[in-house]
Amino acid sequence: MNSSPLAPATDRATGPSPAALLADLARDGVHLWAEDGALRFRAPAGTLTDERRAALAAHRAEVLDLLAARDNPRLTPDPAARHEPFPLTEVQSAYLVGRGSAYDFGGVACHAYVELELGDLDPARLREAWRTLVHRHDMLRAVVRPEGYQEVLPEAPGESFTATDLGDADPAPHVERTRERLRDHVPDPYSWPLVRLHATRGRGTTVLHLSVDLLAADHASVRLLLAELREAYENPDALSPAPEAGFRDYVLARRGLREGPAYHRDRAYWDARLDELPAAPELPLADRAADASARFTASPGGSTPRSGRACAAGPRRTG
Repeated sequence: MNSSPLAPATDRATGPSPAALLADLARDGVHLWAEDGALRFRAPAGTLTDERRAALAAHRAEVLDLLAARDNPRLTPDPAARHEPFPLTEVQSAYLVGRGSAYDFGGVACHAYVELELGDLDPARLREAWRTLVHRHDMLRAVVRPEGYQEVLPEAPGESFTATDLGDADPAPHVERTRERLRDHVPDPYSWPLVRLHATRGRGTTVLHLSVDLLAADHASVRLLLAELREAYENPDALSPAPEAGFRDYVLARRGLREGPAYHRDRAYWDARLDELPAAPELPLADRAADASARFTASPGGSTPRSGRACAAGPRRTG
């Protein structure tokens, strides 16, 4: 690979249009970007011929304009293709690989469990509110395919909401059993649903148990989902219109950034500095830690105003 500037031409050459030229170069693995007003490139040896260099130099101004436009791709909704397969993101791919045993410390699913104790809720209304959200958000109907892609199902193939109504009985034992079942639940990524909600009702109290495979939703999405669930339960007509763009639209637009000049400019910057970067830290590990099964627990804690001030004062003393 090479990375060097292209000089401007003194006279104009004939040939393909600038857009067609860039498309031909991209197909052959040639990546262009602008840097300080100059055209730079990364290309496999022999692909950027003298003829292509001359064409780029002849259309330099137009090429710079096209590259500038590609630095800002648009997120364009494509509802007609919303159920077509689309790639996993880098984070989703890492989550999927981490479930297996191919790597040390693997065998762990990125999974979130949320439990909320609320007042006396109507299970039928809650079910309808949840159905509204499943229809509203594509990723609540998403599955991953073994071939390494994901897709959104046109309709939910079943129910992802369940409820237990205990009447006047103490809900605590059932809540504990449900917590144990869902807290460490590892959903099958190839089967729907990846997100499920259970409600335990008893003695005037309703406990919501939300199990989320983070392949389908991150923590920010979970907070939004819970806020919309409340809105859909209390006042469904007040819900804002569903977003026009889906996750598939976002993923494809974001992948387009990797075809743009900014990505290759930034990559060239860091490639040139790889030898200067420090190595990864050598962290101490317990004996046979890689063979142990992993389980994450949350430990409650807090701080007093005095201890908080002390923590803030430490960095100030050291600059």
